[in-house]
Amino acid sequence: MRSTAALLVFALSLVACARGRGEAPPAYAPYPGAYGSPTYGPPGGAAYPPTPPAGPASFAEPGVVAAEFARSRLGYAYCWGGNGPTCYDCSGLTHAAWRQAGKSIPRTSESQVEGLRAISFAELRPGDIVWRPGHVGLYVGGGWVIHAPGTGKPIAYQEVSRFQKAVRP
Repeated sequence: MRSTAALLVFALSLVACARGRGEAPPAYAPYPGAYGSPTYGPPGGAAYPPTPPAGPASFAEPGVVAAEFARSRLGYAYCWGGNGPTCYDCSGLTHAAWRQAGKSIPRTSESQVEGLRAISFAELRPGDIVWRPGHVGLYVGGGWVIHAPGTGKPIAYQEVSRFQKAVRP
């Protein structure tokens, strides 16, 4: 346990150092057990949502592009008001993901849920934004959302059942 804690402190210091120089964090998860751990991934070692087939972004659905952007940010740091590229808050992540897909959406969680078209949870597809009071995430398929949970917690998966509304850009 002690070596795991030391490794975590070391990895987070590398990320903070890179962030201070304006560099992006490493592409891998900057903390031990990020992928597949009960805290940051699907519980019980369940499979993550399937990755959409690879192909040129110009041929992909915008929602798939947004979902892939969010997936590429797993493990990045949360920072209040963050728009990237090194850290994000919840609505900053959804905003950046849709910007990557070529669509401008409102910036804050409340303006996203109020300004975008409401859909039912039965209609969810990758890229849709899910909401609960004060928080949003990006649906990626298979009942999973990628979100920026809050201070001290990296961008991670969460079950869609924790959210109350869904909207589609």
